[in-house]
Amino acid sequence: MDLSLIAEFSLRIGSLSPQGFISYLRALPPAVPKQLRQIAFRRTLRLASERSDFYRRKFLQHGIKVGKVRRLEDLGGFYIEPEELREAPESFLCGKPEVAIESSGTTGHVTRIFMSQRELDYNARQGILLKAIYGISGEDRVLSTFDYGFCLDGQMIQRVLPYWGIFELCVGRVDPAEIYRRMSSYRFNIVMSGTPWLLRFTEVAEAEGRPYPLKLLVGGGGGGITTRARTRIETFWEAPLCMTYGSTEAGTLLGFECLRRDGYHLNEFDFYVEVLDPDDEGYGELVITTVHRSVMPLIRYRTRDVARLIPERCPCGLPFRRISPLRGRSDEIVASVWGNVHPDFFEKILGAVPDIDDDWQVALREKDGKQTFQFRLEVQDGESQHEKIKAQVLALIKREHRLAWQAYEQGLADVEFVFPSKGTLRKGRKLLRIVDERRSPHSQ
Repeated sequence: MDLSLIAEFSLRIGSLSPQGFISYLRALPPAVPKQLRQIAFRRTLRLASERSDFYRRKFLQHGIKVGKVRRLEDLGGFYIEPEELREAPESFLCGKPEVAIESSGTTGHVTRIFMSQRELDYNARQGILLKAIYGISGEDRVLSTFDYGFCLDGQMIQRVLPYWGIFELCVGRVDPAEIYRRMSSYRFNIVMSGTPWLLRFTEVAEAEGRPYPLKLLVGGGGGGITTRARTRIETFWEAPLCMTYGSTEAGTLLGFECLRRDGYHLNEFDFYVEVLDPDDEGYGELVITTVHRSVMPLIRYRTRDVARLIPERCPCGLPFRRISPLRGRSDEIVASVWGNVHPDFFEKILGAVPDIDDDWQVALREKDGKQTFQFRLEVQDGESQHEKIKAQVLALIKREHRLAWQAYEQGLADVEFVFPSKGTLRKGRKLLRIVDERRSPHSQ
């Protein structure tokens, strides 16, 4: 029996008895899926070497003899860069493509992958695990406003929900105000969407009056969520917000939060997940390897997402390893006079200022030979709060980041503020929190 058969058997158990599925997973010895994952990995490696132009060429360049590779570690310094995938996605193909999925193009470059209908359906059936861990029953009513477009979110959740056997409505990215007007008619008690939409939906309900508390909110779409935004949503709706972690390249969920909401449980039936070059805190770039994809497998693909593995087993009992919430992207970790700054560095500052909305961005620029941190902040109450916010941010830099404040006082770095109109910073589904503009024409 191989890992795909165990996964299929697990899904059948889950469809018959969601709670039995959880009991089964908790009893499954971790060594079993690990060993079978290695077998599936070697099969993927052979498939790639036989059918993909890209992998044949890349293996030859790295001197890799596929027949001698037993574990991921045997690949040494072999990794796939995102630029390689963007440049020639068709060269990765090992089978007939039936579906194309594209990324949101946050960095200005669209990533495209191909899958089969069978692969997408298999991924959708895995959603039975979410039904089990969230305690979803046939009486629940689910609304999804995940986007469709060229991306994965909408079409995947529309494939997942029929396996839950519940009332569901998938409407795409409809205006939150329009959904609010329909809440009493449909009596949705579970709402699923990207975090910007969930925040706006909460704002609408705060202004109009909450129709009733919800049972659960499920967030996704990339980028994670700040502590302040999560608290605001959960407090208002009196319901937990469980985040999911997926990517275009994965073609499905890589991880999900259980109801404890303490890190993402990894999908270790279908992926190897490694942390590349971890720092002293264990944070490094996530690298993924698919073990079941036959149309377009990915072997040691660098996601650019930065997180760390959580060594302790979750009290919920699931056997899958967990990763922390994303610290950011490796291209958002910028070396500066303040040290290596990243989104979490600034979240500790901006998350403590109540008048700042959840959408913010910090640009590192060069002005008159000096590094300048430009805080781009969308605020709730307009110009009257600007001076107060500036003072609060500077005070928090002083309190939270002593060395950064010292560099600011010594004139080694400067700080400036820009207050764009609400809703203008986010150009797509994801918002880059840190941008390095020192080489841009805007810097002086």
